[in-house]
Amino acid sequence: MPLICAAPPPRPTQLELNSISELFGHFEQIFLSGDAKIQSRCGHIVVFFDHHFFHLADVGSGLFMRDEKETIRATINGFGKYEPNQSGSRARHLNSARATIEEPDEVWEGNPKSRGRWVYVKEFDDLPYPFSVAIITERDGSIIVPKTSFPCKRGDINGWRKGVRIYPKTAQPPD
Repeated sequence: MPLICAAPPPRPTQLELNSISELFGHFEQIFLSGDAKIQSRCGHIVVFFDHHFFHLADVGSGLFMRDEKETIRATINGFGKYEPNQSGSRARHLNSARATIEEPDEVWEGNPKSRGRWVYVKEFDDLPYPFSVAIITERDGSIIVPKTSFPCKRGDINGWRKGVRIYPKTAQPPD
């Protein structure tokens, strides 16, 4: 039974995880092709850089792309030191991350659970994760960038639907 929209779309195809080089290639195709920007239907223009790969695919933290890119591209067998966390769940769902950022069903601002400014929520016709959440923030007061994205179970989604709903601009759902 849908929660946010009447007829949720099917979840985009999950990526196969074969190597860090291939995964980075998918990331580049999904987020960096063209001008590396996504015009979200909520009105935000979200800008992507190669270093967002680490958090969106959940393959490491405290890493710098300028130091790692050559090794990532050269690692065509397996993942080396970049083993995807959480069994690769975020990495496999990069297409869903893009769909969530591009066409969110809801955008919440000021969620106390989030380290970003906005929480984008998208519902899919999928189990066991019928939702995707994208955490988006603002840098230097002028550029909107992603922090991370992840699939979410129905029982966990209401924790991400808190704060002030800024999209769509209709009456807020009851608490």
